[in-house]
Amino acid sequence: MKQEDYKPKLWDLTYRDIDRDISLTTYADTVVYDNENGIQRLVAVRFGGYPEQVHAMSDVIYGGGQVVMEMEDSRIYLSGQTKQYRRLYTNDGLYTEAVLMLEGNRSIMDTGGEYGNTDKNPPLQPIYLYCERDSTDSLFEEIDKVVSVPLIPEFRDYLIEELKARRLLARLEVLSVNPSFDAWRLMLSMGEKEVISVVEYGLETGRISIPNGRAKTGAFENITSVSTYLNQFGKTIADRIQKQFHPLFDPSKEQVSKEIMAVNADIQKHAGYPLYDAQLAVAESIVRSLRRNKAALCIAECGTGKTKIGLTALRAYQSRKEGKQFNIVLCPAHLPKKWLREIAETAPDAIAAQVKTVGGLQKAYSLFLQQDKDCYVVITKEKARDGYMRRPAVLYNKRKRAFLCPDCGSPVMEDIFNEGIKCETEASQFFFQKENKKNHKCRNCGGVLWTVQETERQSQWVKIANYGYVYRTLARQHLDLIAKKVMLKSMRSKKEPVFPKEYYDIKVIADNPDVIVKPVGARRQCSLSAYISKKMRGQVNGLIIDELQDYNNNSGQGDAMNDLLGCAKRAIGLTGTLINGYSQGIFYLLYRVSPRLMQIDDKMYTATKKFNDEYGVTETVYEADSEEYRSNRRTVNRKLREKQLPGVSPLVYSRFLMNNAVFLSLNDMGKQLPEYEEIPVELELPADVFAEYKRIEDRFVDVMKYHRDIAQRVMSAFMSLLTVYPDQPYDMRPVLEPVAETELIQPEDTFSPEELNAKDVWLLQKVREKIAKRERVVVYTSWVRIDTQDRLEKMFRDNGISVAVLRSTVPTAKREEWIQTQVGKGVRVLITNPQLLETGLDLNDFTTLIYYNISYKLFTLRQSSRRSWRINQKAPRIEVYFLYFKDVMQHRAIRLMASKLAVAGIIEGNLTDEGLAAMSECQDLTTLLAQELTQGLKNEAGELGGMFKKMSFLKPEEEKDTVEGECTLLETAEASEPESEETEPEIGIDETDGMIKTGSTDISFVKPKSRAKKKAAILENQLSLFDFLELTA
Repeated sequence: MKQEDYKPKLWDLTYRDIDRDISLTTYADTVVYDNENGIQRLVAVRFGGYPEQVHAMSDVIYGGGQVVMEMEDSRIYLSGQTKQYRRLYTNDGLYTEAVLMLEGNRSIMDTGGEYGNTDKNPPLQPIYLYCERDSTDSLFEEIDKVVSVPLIPEFRDYLIEELKARRLLARLEVLSVNPSFDAWRLMLSMGEKEVISVVEYGLETGRISIPNGRAKTGAFENITSVSTYLNQFGKTIADRIQKQFHPLFDPSKEQVSKEIMAVNADIQKHAGYPLYDAQLAVAESIVRSLRRNKAALCIAECGTGKTKIGLTALRAYQSRKEGKQFNIVLCPAHLPKKWLREIAETAPDAIAAQVKTVGGLQKAYSLFLQQDKDCYVVITKEKARDGYMRRPAVLYNKRKRAFLCPDCGSPVMEDIFNEGIKCETEASQFFFQKENKKNHKCRNCGGVLWTVQETERQSQWVKIANYGYVYRTLARQHLDLIAKKVMLKSMRSKKEPVFPKEYYDIKVIADNPDVIVKPVGARRQCSLSAYISKKMRGQVNGLIIDELQDYNNNSGQGDAMNDLLGCAKRAIGLTGTLINGYSQGIFYLLYRVSPRLMQIDDKMYTATKKFNDEYGVTETVYEADSEEYRSNRRTVNRKLREKQLPGVSPLVYSRFLMNNAVFLSLNDMGKQLPEYEEIPVELELPADVFAEYKRIEDRFVDVMKYHRDIAQRVMSAFMSLLTVYPDQPYDMRPVLEPVAETELIQPEDTFSPEELNAKDVWLLQKVREKIAKRERVVVYTSWVRIDTQDRLEKMFRDNGISVAVLRSTVPTAKREEWIQTQVGKGVRVLITNPQLLETGLDLNDFTTLIYYNISYKLFTLRQSSRRSWRINQKAPRIEVYFLYFKDVMQHRAIRLMASKLAVAGIIEGNLTDEGLAAMSECQDLTTLLAQELTQGLKNEAGELGGMFKKMSFLKPEEEKDTVEGECTLLETAEASEPESEETEPEIGIDETDGMIKTGSTDISFVKPKSRAKKKAAILENQLSLFDFLELTA
């Protein structure tokens, strides 16, 4: 049948079930079906009618029923495919319209295992394509989108013709009132070997060819990896890249601007040292980028001086502007003092202030208007976000037994999972304990379910500190839940139950629901970001965003950053790790920094899935229905779930970052860096501890293989136990079955807390060795829930070693000052969790970092391990040790972390075979370790020392004497104080800390402090970017 045979009208789409007395009638205007082997398989349909009829018809098709489309003189029987459609509904009064589209796919299942496909020839799976009517160009574009095989337009006619000839591409029947598109079915297997075969056959027969391609025999004979390929053809590739892409600034051919050099002179005068050539080149690049774009990004490794670079670039860019400039610095809570110091050294004549409230901001801006000076206002990301407190606006209806939306009055719904099946039910009060994306808006009307928490009025919702919101009349439900958890914990630990403080706070409300409770922290105020966005739009000349990666999700802090970015004329983003490993982690960041590029790429703000599918790694799990009685039919796959895996396409850099991003690594700094080496230390477990560990491991493997119904729910508990047991083989909790709460395994005590294990002995010896050389040591302990920190502290004190423990109770903003105080007291060893030091803090006083154990977070490991490797580090060498026990989970974990570190190095241009191999392992570390353990693969962790050696920064022997000499020169350089800047007479100065006090805590100013000048002679041995380019030419 041809589309032109039908007149524009709606067709009846009917379903009849005589046995159940069911009769449905809807009206379709578009139908797509696949007429294969005499069976009309329904691929897509759009129909409308009364809501009840439309939803029922949709369920019939989704359930695999057969429907009939009534034509003028014939009928078409269309067979639905069970649970394989994507459904979309729209409502317009009494009329509802539904669209169902068959989700064709390639099965992304494991290639082996109990549920995987073991055939050498995997089955073909359909992919459905929709393109412009009678357009081969549009069809080719759609094919190119869904296959990973590289295709060029010159292949178009041959590819389509050959795919049709091999019956891999077939046109589908399209019936539409307004025919404007074609539909096609493309059959592919998981590896796309069909398309590969078509392309290879075309190249071999000469039917297609690569334009301007020339064959060179024997060119790839010795190519065994990407590394060897780049070694052989790197020069050719580099030449082509340089011809195709022209940088805004080429330090080998151009000089930095006089504006940059003027700022550098101020830095040398007030800080005692100038910027390095590499830093100057990056600052110049940012300035040139700001002349073209609103925002520029500086993606620089930890310790490269991002703060100075950002300030230098902004000041140099604004030096060409007329008049004074008002700038904002947005940074984490522990870095304002550091930013004030850096501003005083980079822009000594400017006003520098930290503000915490709208009132403080108004004071700073008023001072800016009164004086002829630039102004830098430092705001923490938390203060930029914080405004009024919010509470749930929903109220409980006893008759409906549900919480109702304040706008539409309908019950608020939430999703629950019952035996793996997702169900929708009325929300309980626990749904509103804390505000999140799921409970923010009503599903029915889209109204906001949260409102302002007023200080002077009581509401039915009461906020309990460190717990969340409780509904007054239903407070006893929270008591029951807390009591159950406490008693369960008591049974496991065999200790007396201890109830938390929030239990007693809630009990007061449960006993007297009308009690007056003052909401702590409630206030009526506008957030700083919202105030600046509304009241100061057009008045903010520059914005510096520190730790840009902190704003990479859809959060309140991200929205606050977006408000400031929207009202600033120019912005500079600073980060050491732009991408967290997932494509979704950069989606919102790109939309805030480069919205125009995202829209040009057809990526809408609400369509994160489309972005993740194109630039990330998505794991889709299907259920295969292939029973024997269906052996004559194609395997039916039903999609169960999707999740994002680590992995980001390099296209993100070329499409969104190349025009406005500058990259800098510590290696670019050249000879001024001390040596840096990461050293794994392998230790042996005692025989009895190892035997008990193997018993736990065997039990875990047994559960993963033979108890799949609980495997996922107990995997985390087993993995945690296997990781920490070698460090603390005593007082470990049992792993419980998640439903019956029976013991799956109870670890035995095989060691005494008073004994020193192999790690303790090695650690104590290494610390004594370093202290003898007058060095300081940081000991990282990632597993804070065990007694490692307290035990190590006691061990060092018992051996007469001065030690301090940095705990999370030390406020973020005071950690830098706390560390300096401990150093001043003579502390030689600092024990802490690496997460407390992962951003912003320098540990130049500590030259040895020892990981007693490691976590599974690559970002934390990479950031914390380089706290001491800085361009201003005086020591000649930094050593980082990783302690692990042989042949246990720690062994596997550190090997996988080494591979992931190599992947991170690839992003910065450091290519290793290990890094390239690890890029294919697009899974989280916990999952990889579990798979490796249950499958019995890679029991040997390999040569870890060699892997870490490739990522070290070591110098030739002949250079070491020079470096040591430079360090001596730095230490003995005489201090030279620059002339003090004049201060404002109307504001008193507190000379003790250099802070200018205004009598209020909402604003603080800083005056420049002079630092000791370092002799410029140290720059003679610096390897600049210019030297590097000459060496590689």
